[in-house]
Amino acid sequence: MKIRLNERSSRGNEALTVVNSPEPRGALSLVTSAATGFALLCALFGAVSTASAAQTNSPPEKYTPPRTIKLEPEQPEYLNRIAINYRIGLNISVDFRKLGGLALSNPGPRTGSAVNRNYDDGYVLVDSSTNAGGYTWYWGYTSSNSVQGGNLVLQSDATLANATSKDRRDDPQSGVELTYQREFVRHKHWRAGLEVALGYSFISISDGRTLMNTVYRTNDAYNLNGVIPPTAPYYGGSTNSAVLISSEPGSRTTEVLTGSATITGSRDIDTHLFTIRLGPYLELPVNDRLSIFLDAGLTLAVAETKFSFHESVTISDPTYGINLVSEPRSGSGSQTDFLVGGYAGGGISYALTKQLSLVGGVQFQAAGKEVNHVKGKESVLDLGKSFIISMGVSYSF
Repeated sequence: MKIRLNERSSRGNEALTVVNSPEPRGALSLVTSAATGFALLCALFGAVSTASAAQTNSPPEKYTPPRTIKLEPEQPEYLNRIAINYRIGLNISVDFRKLGGLALSNPGPRTGSAVNRNYDDGYVLVDSSTNAGGYTWYWGYTSSNSVQGGNLVLQSDATLANATSKDRRDDPQSGVELTYQREFVRHKHWRAGLEVALGYSFISISDGRTLMNTVYRTNDAYNLNGVIPPTAPYYGGSTNSAVLISSEPGSRTTEVLTGSATITGSRDIDTHLFTIRLGPYLELPVNDRLSIFLDAGLTLAVAETKFSFHESVTISDPTYGINLVSEPRSGSGSQTDFLVGGYAGGGISYALTKQLSLVGGVQFQAAGKEVNHVKGKESVLDLGKSFIISMGVSYSF
């Protein structure tokens, strides 16, 4: 067998052609066969090497890096929130009651002959004879208008301590509040929980307006028994006198003089109000930053109030020349009361960061009334219809 190496093929590889020839015999035949096998192995090895070199020299493909996906860390769910708020109280009012009151004379009972009777423009008293026979010479008067026909008509003016300065307020009132909220329910479109708040407000209300009140004039008519009285002013004594009049009024009438009493002075209260609020809340997220809050619940309050007043009362009755002025009056006292009520309101929250937010809202608060008494005067602080505007910051954790 003969092996012939041909020229390179069109693919650049050398081709082998095996040509059969008559095989030699004996030992020569074995040598020839071994040589032929070795030549075939060499040719095959050369072909494989050429193919590997051709593949190695081909240009490499462009490397494309794998796509990177950024994984955001899971945000924690903040279930707790604390807030500090500045609070403005509106529609907090006080009534000052039982003001005024003045009576400088005492006309005594309607009947009875041996009774001392004092008036603002005269007097009829018990004389040294104890008003024997129902007559007395112990009398006097100051206004000529008191002589009316055959009678001496004397007046006693009085005004009651029933004047009221209503609905006084000095809005706005200031305070602060610390709020804690705990979320218990979370839904896709709403959240709910419980809130508790501790608050303090200082309420100061003053009233200095002048008040007018009604005067009640008592008119007692005494029979002169035909006697012409001395010209006013006349002041009879308790001893014997030539002018006797009846010691008991023959009639008594009462007139109402509207606005004839004038009350001047000032009334003040200063209240330290401590509150606790407890109730559920509902949060309605509008977007990632803005939320709406609704809340309602129980209000407990402790009010420590100082009430003080200064006043003077004047009665003017020009018909009989009566002008009465009281001495200046004043008083002061403190009282502490426990109040129970409720609240309802709403607000908004705007997130500056994941944990810090601006908050604001409005609440209607009903916490009842607190009543104080000082020397017969009265102050009534009304916390039952107030509105609270709040603004502050909150922190979630």
